Amino acid sequence: MKRHILMTTSLLWMTGLWGCASATSPGDPTRTSAEVYETAHARAELTREATFQTPPPTPITPSPTAPLVTLTPTVTLTPTPSQPTVTADFNAFVRSGPDESYENIDFLLEGQSAVVSARYENEVNGTWYFIERIEQGRDGWVWSGAVTLFGDVSGVDVITQLP
Repeated sequence: MKRHILMTTSLLWMTGLWGCASATSPGDPTRTSAEVYETAHARAELTREATFQTPPPTPITPSPTAPLVTLTPTVTLTPTPSQPTVTADFNAFVRSGPDESYENIDFLLEGQSAVVSARYENEVNGTWYFIERIEQGRDGWVWSGAVTLFGDVSGVDVITQLP
């Protein structure tokens, strides 16, 4: 519908121009409005029927992908036995010896870990671990009730004589 209105408006406009041109030019035959309309209509139909050839899209060739290379390891890794570790369940004293009577030399704060390098078994005071700090801090003895042990302590030296 819009197209028809547009064409009609265009034709009326063109008719007005041709009518003015023919009225001002002496010697030109005068055309009727029906002739002008038919000419304009014929040109519009030819324009509408004309097809504009759009070139087909250029095919996009995929980029080459490199083949996946699988590397075969040439070195055989042998697992080493891990040392047992402890993690503090709460803030615990690190002492200079395996008993509460020894001096406090540091703290093993809740969540901190350390490596166990020795242990001391005492029927009265329980088990104590000599720890080597992973993070900053002094090495010393910590009570087993304040920490959680990870790993096997069967390979750790048992201290029987205190200095």
